[in-house]
Amino acid sequence: MEYELGGTMPDTGEEEWAPFIGVLRARDGMVVHWREYQNPIVMAQAMSRLLTGGASD
Repeated sequence: MEYELGGTMPDTGEEEWAPFIGVLRARDGMVVHWREYQNPIVMAQAMSRLLTGGASD
């Protein structure tokens, strides 16, 4: 599956979104394995802005 997680920067109100890919395995109607992939560059940029109070790169 593909999805995005997002949130609002507390100090600036700016929204940050990061794309993810999830690979799930189901058995008998239940998820038995979940693997998640993300873009580490996008995550690092978002975390940097969060830690610096929303300042842009």
